[in-house]
Amino acid sequence: MPVKIYIDPNKVSARVMTAWNAGLPQLSEEILADCNEYCKEESQTLIKSSLIHSKPEEGKLIWETKYAKRQYWEIQTSLKRGRTWKWCETAKRKRLKKWREKAERGVKENL
Repeated sequence: MPVKIYIDPNKVSARVMTAWNAGLPQLSEEILADCNEYCKEESQTLIKSSLIHSKPEEGKLIWETKYAKRQYWEIQTSLKRGRTWKWCETAKRKRLKKWREKAERGVKENL
């Protein structure tokens, strides 16, 4: 007796996207916190700008100051230990596995 299974890819993909979007704000907030651990903080302005301008529900992390781009890409020194340029790249190198696991858990929990 043959068994036929039909899978509607549109429904599967819609369910997965719904599950992803449900967990995205929490994942984005965790990634933002991890990135800010390495963000330059001489005056706290960069970090504060990320808390104000980021949109975790959309997965957008934003450091919005006149000098954010230059601090991220060009200036390699920081007065505080552990703070560095390309702070998101540093956080990614150290925390990517944790982020992937959290994303996977979030999708599974919301399916």
